[in-house]
Amino acid sequence: MTDLNNSNANEEHPNAESHGGGNGPSSDANDLDAAWAEFANSHADDLKAVEHSRNARRFEKHAQRREKEALLSIQDLDQGTFTDDMPQGRGPRDFTGSSWLDTDSVMDRYGDDFVPPSPEIGHVKLSKLVFWALLVTGVIGIIASVFMPALAAILGSIFGLCALVGAAGLIVQHKGHSQTRFDEFDDGARV
Repeated sequence: MTDLNNSNANEEHPNAESHGGGNGPSSDANDLDAAWAEFANSHADDLKAVEHSRNARRFEKHAQRREKEALLSIQDLDQGTFTDDMPQGRGPRDFTGSSWLDTDSVMDRYGDDFVPPSPEIGHVKLSKLVFWALLVTGVIGIIASVFMPALAAILGSIFGLCALVGAAGLIVQHKGHSQTRFDEFDDGARV
């Protein structure tokens, strides 16, 4: 039955002499290394094809997935991990520090040094205010024109134009991050 799978030329059958006939254990190792090197050299093309085959890639992906799996399983933990055999005084209700619920007492403890932020809106440009008014009026007018079917075409066109002019004006006036930062390390965050 194995004769059908014989890949040797001219029906050659391997014999014991070609596979290290026995000069001792160290010579067997040297002969095996030499035989393996000879085999690898003579079948280099076949080994390359196997190495780059679809099954080899699947096996490699499978091996990588297995490496990424959890290194700790539930069987590695002892039963004490899940039961209440911890030392006393180590539970969630035994916390003695302060929490966010104690804000008033913490603030009283550290004095009145805290000054809440008071941001200023600053000067609003009139043109930006007009463009916002046009945009809001246009959107509300378009929605309201739906309820007046006789005038919907005229009112929709007028309010649509208002919304477009308002949006376009706001986009043109918008300053990007590169124009509003103070230095190269400014990330745009403001308090």
